[in-house]
Amino acid sequence: MLFLFGLIAFLSPARDKFVYGYIEPVVLYPDEIPLAAKLDTGAVTSSLSAKDIYIYKKNGKDYVKFKVSHPDIKETPEYDLPVTRIVKIKNRANKEIWKKYNSRPVVKMPIYFDGKLYNIMVNLIDRSHFSTPMLLGREALDKINAIVDSTAINTIR
Repeated sequence: MLFLFGLIAFLSPARDKFVYGYIEPVVLYPDEIPLAAKLDTGAVTSSLSAKDIYIYKKNGKDYVKFKVSHPDIKETPEYDLPVTRIVKIKNRANKEIWKKYNSRPVVKMPIYFDGKLYNIMVNLIDRSHFSTPMLLGREALDKINAIVDSTAINTIR
């Protein structure tokens, strides 16, 4: 009997979670740009593929202009958003080995995921050499109550 109570306590945190594959569709709002996202439990923050990233001051605050860009995206919408913070991300597969970290601006980006609107924080980086234009890290996965099945893709219908 004590074992059953322990099992229930162990399973209860997952009861409000939903299982998704490691690749799922996302829609950028308000432009309604569909794209594929990798659900990555190894990353803390989310990333969005961007080019022409330009940080500037507006009314004393940092803003960033950028274009969403990836070979899989037909349109390249432009955004002009406030910078919420700058993150340092460890370089993994970069030619510039001498540079251990690179700085990336982080913006709040509205996305539709599984039919619901979420505001998530994404850092901006050129992901054109990766298979997906967006990566959803643990902060976003927690927000959308996701459990990731690494053997599945495109579970959202």
